Amino acid sequence: MTNPIEPRDLAWRRVLARAVLWFERLLPALLPAIGVAAAFLTVALLDWFVPLPWWLHAALLTLTGLAILGLLIHGLWRLSPPEPHDADRRLERDSGLSHRPLAALTDRPTQDDPVTLALWRAHIARGLAKVRHLRLNWPSPGMARRDRRALRMGVGLALFAAIVVAGRDGPSRIAAAFAPGLPRLPPARAVEIQAWATPPSYTGLAPIFLKQDAARAAVPVPALRMPAVPAVPAVTVPAGARLTINLTGGSALPAFNANGARTPFIALDQASFQHETTLIQSGRVTIERSGSDLAAWDLTVVADQPPLARWTTPPGPSEAGSRVRLPWTVSDDYGVIELHADLRLAMRPDATPLSVPIPLPGPTQGTPAGATKTARGIHPQDLIAHPWAGLEVDAVLVARDGAGQTGSSEVARFTLPEREFHNEIAKDLIQIRKGLSLHPADRGDALAVLDDLMQHADRFGSDSGAYLNLSAIYYLLVRGKSADTIPDTQARLWNLALYLEEGQTEETARALEAARKAVRDAMDAQARDPSEANRKALEQKLTELREAIDRHMRAMMEEAERDHQALPFDPSAEHLSNEDLDRLAEEARQAAKEGRMDEAREKMAQLEKLLEQLKQARADKGQGNSQERQKARRQMGAVQDLVAREGGLLDHADARAQSASRPRRIPDQPDAATDQSVDKSTQQALRRALGEMMQQFGDLTGEVPPALGEADLAMRDSAQKLGAGDDRAAAESAQHAIEALQKGARE
Repeated sequence: MTNPIEPRDLAWRRVLARAVLWFERLLPALLPAIGVAAAFLTVALLDWFVPLPWWLHAALLTLTGLAILGLLIHGLWRLSPPEPHDADRRLERDSGLSHRPLAALTDRPTQDDPVTLALWRAHIARGLAKVRHLRLNWPSPGMARRDRRALRMGVGLALFAAIVVAGRDGPSRIAAAFAPGLPRLPPARAVEIQAWATPPSYTGLAPIFLKQDAARAAVPVPALRMPAVPAVPAVTVPAGARLTINLTGGSALPAFNANGARTPFIALDQASFQHETTLIQSGRVTIERSGSDLAAWDLTVVADQPPLARWTTPPGPSEAGSRVRLPWTVSDDYGVIELHADLRLAMRPDATPLSVPIPLPGPTQGTPAGATKTARGIHPQDLIAHPWAGLEVDAVLVARDGAGQTGSSEVARFTLPEREFHNEIAKDLIQIRKGLSLHPADRGDALAVLDDLMQHADRFGSDSGAYLNLSAIYYLLVRGKSADTIPDTQARLWNLALYLEEGQTEETARALEAARKAVRDAMDAQARDPSEANRKALEQKLTELREAIDRHMRAMMEEAERDHQALPFDPSAEHLSNEDLDRLAEEARQAAKEGRMDEAREKMAQLEKLLEQLKQARADKGQGNSQERQKARRQMGAVQDLVAREGGLLDHADARAQSASRPRRIPDQPDAATDQSVDKSTQQALRRALGEMMQQFGDLTGEVPPALGEADLAMRDSAQKLGAGDDRAAAESAQHAIEALQKGARE
């Protein structure tokens, strides 16, 4: 007759049950001996054996050993191993089974008749059903019943406190407790090593503290103990970092060893030493004293890489054709602090290059002020008045980092944009100017053309001033021998060509624009430093602006009378007159003179508005509804659309912030994290749209309003705050972006 099939995990559970029974019987037998040993270790860790005479120390050590041995024999002598049926009974009791179903699995019928076998099988099936889900509880040695006063807890707590008190001296105290009468080594004198590397200031990195793992091996240890050999820490530092090591403890002078070169420390006092060095190459550095190493580090010195600069797209004239478009990108491991474009004449590469500074955006986080790790942009530059206008140039981007290293881009060749002149004499003067740029040492062709123009004075009509200027240019080129002769001649040729092409009105308009810029610069200087000198300088610039306004208005009136036209005022704007402009300029000057700077700025803002109306009216008169003006109106509509979309993001962020401050959330409210992710993507898309609009605006006008740049930074901050889940801060950044966009629209 075959045995019934037992549950698969019954054998394993029986093994666990016997182990639990062994533990419950063994722990009470060993606990008295363990308690005596713990008490001895507590006394040893507290160093209470030190004041005892050696014979008493030895006696206590012997009695402790005999007590532990006796308690072990007494406890183990009566220990009986658990039987297999004891394990079954434990499983049945922990599982809550009655009638001993595990014993029933081993039963056998006494008869083989069919009825007996059927009853036996039913009995076995009932037993199997009960033992399919056996449980085994945790060991319960009954220590609370045997140790009613909980002495075991007190001994354990005392041992823990002794370990904390002994600290690193614990092993030596225990070793001394087992060696009565032997002399003890004096406690080791602590040796402390502090080492750090200070990166160069241009990296913007914080000091790097070297780990002290290796320095711990420097503490002397008692005899007969083998010191552990710690791993040498690996540290990465930038090239040029200043390594400083301070060592305290001991009297022997330590030495610094770097790649085999030993340098002694400087003694600060009898037990303090210091060493400083500049890290240039990688390798292992060690601190040595009396022939042994106190500490060691493997230093990896990372050299500073030169910055990278390149053209994102080929540079060249902008769509409007009046400015040079310089699309650039730079990057550096620690930050670029300067970027400029060097332009060289393609037909005269030995000529002094023209350097065009390119402003960089604000500093990247973690870099020193003024440095940026990665940046890109498009720089518009007005070179239409440069002597090289209309000539081919080779352009190279040059970036410089904080370490003074430079990186250059590939060479790009293009033709500088030039102004188109319709006056025939002006055309000749510009050609002379170009020829002097290409061949400054050969003045023959230029003098020949100038002489021919002087022979035909009738071409100047009644404008004797222009003819006299032409004569002055001719004799300057004939007699001038200094290095400034050619640049001075080219500047005069340009001014005379503009005069012949535009007349007196355009010349006074340029002078007025220069005076306006001078006033703005003076106001900025006075705002930064409200000193008496800056106030007087602002007053002087306002006086010059008033004079420039008078000259320009007189020139406009003379031009209008000559052409039998009205003054080019915008009919849709408020009526403007020379008296209005003169009054505002005088009021601003008087306010600045008396120190009322807020009022002076207010008057200047009104004056600027009127001058812009005048300037725009002249542009509309000369060009009508040109394509550029239509583009400008489309740009204005795009700005207004951005303001509306940014306002939607602001509303979303405010709503989430207010909902988060409520005590309970609405059950069907959308997930805030999902809304923030969607708004972040929308914010990034709006920022890209703003960047494209700024690029188009720069190509159209040659200048991007600073407020649009502020809006770009605010949009970036808003996207970052949305990514971090900070709706309140994101709302503030979105509000700043809206204000900057509105300010840019007004500008």
